[in-house]
Formats: sequence, structure tokens, C-alpha cells
Amino acid sequence: MNILKLLVNLTEADPELLARLGSRREALTRLGSLTGKAAVATAPLVLGSALRQAYGRGAQTITDSLSLALTLELLENNFYSRALGLVPNTPAVPAGFIPSDLRPGIVTVQQHEQQHVAFLTRVLQASGADIPTNLNFDFTGSKNGTQSAPFADVFSNFDTFLQVAQLLEDTGVRAYKGQLATVQSDRVFLTAAARIHSVEARHAAHIRTLRRNRNATVKPWISPTDQSITTAGLTDAVYAGEENTTQRVAGQTIPFDLLPIDAAGVGQTALQKVQAAFDEPMTATTASNLAGLFIY
Repeated sequence: MNILKLLVNLTEADPELLARLGSRREALTRLGSLTGKAAVATAPLVLGSALRQAYGRGAQTITDSLSLALTLELLENNFYSRALGLVPNTPAVPAGFIPSDLRPGIVTVQQHEQQHVAFLTRVLQASGADIPTNLNFDFTGSKNGTQSAPFADVFSNFDTFLQVAQLLEDTGVRAYKGQLATVQSDRVFLTAAARIHSVEARHAAHIRTLRRNRNATVKPWISPTDQSITTAGLTDAVYAGEENTTQRVAGQTIPFDLLPIDAAGVGQTALQKVQAAFDEPMTATTASNLAGLFIY
């Protein structure tokens, strides 16, 4: 994420925000005096200050969205860090658990998640919001041995690891999209969330491609032809609603299932393409509940 470019673009996009924060020249002068690592390190403080000063108590719903995003990023970062052996005082994964040719890609994903955690943490801290704390993670789903473990071999069977990774990444992508409506009136946070959302979407596609290369029936995007990896009443909410064929396009509600789009007479194939073409947003409650499967 090019933070300085983001900030410059956003100061042009929200003049009312600038009026609350001070003059454009004054803000950009402060940013322009910073270069390199100092600029990147300071950007979250600027965003957090914008949230606190410009929106005050009205920012509560925005900070709720950012807090949810941080919880999901903490979850994903810990997940990949565990697989890479980076989390102290946790059981070691078997030698060669991640195939050597696939390890660099997993390392890159983990580094992205770590960057997202650092960025969101500093934004929330600068805004005066509470930071999610005391989060303990159990990716077997057993909540530290207090219930049965649906993913007992998550760190010993690489295919199970990839299935859980797909569930986490697809949840993250849909959750970010679900929160865009909350922050859409605030251009700073809308753009920041949208850019992180795009990175998470690339992660999801990468994980899905790894599974596809290991003979799983799955596409790089959510598709009705994917082989199910969910458990009813547990993880099926990850994909609930993805079968939708009624979409908003250019401000209009389009019931694709009622349109004559099956001219070739191929049955449900056309509608399956519609379902695959649109990502459905996920509510904060659903995302929180899914994250809660791995938090105790």
C-alpha cells in the first residue's frame, strides 16, 4: 500500500474532512516533510488523528469496523505464523510441513498480514479506540480442548491447513466488503479498507490455487462448482448467500435468474457464472462468529 499516495488522493476527495482537520497545504506540508520509513510509520497516526478529530463520537461505527478488521488480521497473522514456526511457546509443526517450494508464498502472505496488523493497530491507537486484547487462538477449533476439534490435524496435514486457510481468507474478503458500507462516507478509511480488501482477495486466490494444484475441486474465486469444505452449523456461514443471483448493478437491482441469459441452452451454467462473478458481503456479526470458532 502506497500510504503517501493514498493520503494525497484522499485529501482531494473529502474537502469536508479537510475543513475539520485544517488546511490542505498545512496537512500536506507536515506529510511532505517526512520521507521513507518515517512517512510510512507516521501515516497510521495521521489516519487515526483524522478519525478522532474529524468524527469524534460519530466515528464509533467506523472504529467498530476497524476493530473487526484488526481481529481478523490478528487471527490470520497468528495462523500463518504458527505454520511457519514463528509463534513461541506453541507446539512445533512437523519438519517439512509446508513444502519447500510453497513456503515462500506462505511467508509473503504472513508478512502481509503482519503489516495489516501493525497498520490497523496504529490507526486505532491514534484514534483513541480500544485495541482487541487477550485473544488466544486455537486453529483446531477445540477452544483449547474444551470441545471436539473439527480441524485437529490443521498443523500436521497440509491439505487441512489449506482448507482452514481458504475459510479464513474467504471470510476476510467477504467481511471487508461487508464493512465498506460503514466507512464509505469517509474516504480515508474507505480507500484504506478497499486496498487491504484487494490484498486479502489475492491471498484467497493464492490459497485456492494451491489447493487446486493439489487436485482439489476449487477455482481461484468463490464458485458454486467448488467442492464443499464446510461443516453445517459450524463453517457453512462462510459461503452463505454466495448462491445469490439478484445483484445491484449500476444502481439497479437485476434478477439475473429472470433474464434470458441462457440463449445457448446450457441450463444452470450461465447462472453459476453470475454467482461466481459477484462477491457477497458478510455482516460483522457473521464474521465475528466465524472468527470466534478459533478464539478462546
